[in-house]
Amino acid sequence: MKRDTIFISTLVPCALAAALAVVTPAMAEVSFKGKNITVLVGSTAGGSTDASARLIARFMGAHLPGTPEMVVVNRPGAKGLNAQNYFATQVAGDGHTILVASGSQIDPTNYRVPQSKYDPTTYQMVGGLDIGGAFMIIRKDQLAALTDKSKPPVTMGSVPGVPRSGMNMTAWGIKYLGWNARWISGYPGTPELMLALGRGEIGMTSFANQEIKPELLDKSKYAIVYQSGIDSGTKPADMDGLRDVALFAKVMEGKFKTKVEEQAFEYWRAISSIIKWVALPPKTSNEIAAVHRAAFDKTVTGAAFKDYARKMNEEATIIKAGQLTKQVSALAALPPPALSYMLDMLKEQGVKISAPKKKKKKKSE
Repeated sequence: MKRDTIFISTLVPCALAAALAVVTPAMAEVSFKGKNITVLVGSTAGGSTDASARLIARFMGAHLPGTPEMVVVNRPGAKGLNAQNYFATQVAGDGHTILVASGSQIDPTNYRVPQSKYDPTTYQMVGGLDIGGAFMIIRKDQLAALTDKSKPPVTMGSVPGVPRSGMNMTAWGIKYLGWNARWISGYPGTPELMLALGRGEIGMTSFANQEIKPELLDKSKYAIVYQSGIDSGTKPADMDGLRDVALFAKVMEGKFKTKVEEQAFEYWRAISSIIKWVALPPKTSNEIAAVHRAAFDKTVTGAAFKDYARKMNEEATIIKAGQLTKQVSALAALPPPALSYMLDMLKEQGVKISAPKKKKKKKSE
């Protein structure tokens, strides 16, 4: 008997034949032999999302039926919006293209804008990686001033526009914990913020966990006061310098008086972890999605992948497709007042940003 042949005797009841058909994996019919799988990234080469995509591409093809080649294609522009719009409207759901994106692109405040043509709730999620949260760091000579309004306010360094999720701990701290701080925006990125902190140009800022450096652990010069944590702010990071640092969400317990305030903070918690996620486009069949999910799960649990991942970041938690889908749906379901609450709070504190505009409904012809 050949291995791939099943003989069913005429004496075997039809019910048994039907049962055998049911247990035959549908995913076995999907094959990418001789094909290339495009790994689409909405940013330039060299960033953390691009690095994650290239790491996934290095190993995932070996776990897909037909062992296809994985080719990373960068399509930067508009903070990932160009790639997202292309992926949602032009990519076929045949499994030959996957998207690797950052957590900011499942944030409704970023995709509910007039120029957006994508909705991540329509995607077939494959899986993701939570590569940690962020920490709030302050110069030791400014620590006392943070809670003493008789002293000049501590300057909080931030990037242009909407601050990063970890930086937003300052917004909550100013409003609910009485922090004596003021914002200074406009620093292009992490290197500039580190220089400004070292020079004393700013008194405090926030960095992603993977950006922690030995010089930032100098307790004679700096104090790491809070961390956003991992798994949506529910667990502390298991890293040197952060294990004993308080979770910001714990400090904020019992501070809110309205449902909108609570919802807005839960929204912040949900986006506070830095994640990279993988998806297939809308209208991708469940069978194709299943083979990609199985390949992703095998990839991220493999020893070789983990070794390379640790070189990028010592801390990474796997996010299953079902968990990722729930997170995306939960964010999308948040009422508009909760989504805009933090933006309004930042504007009240002098941060120059504008809330996302609602899409105008087209008039029926």
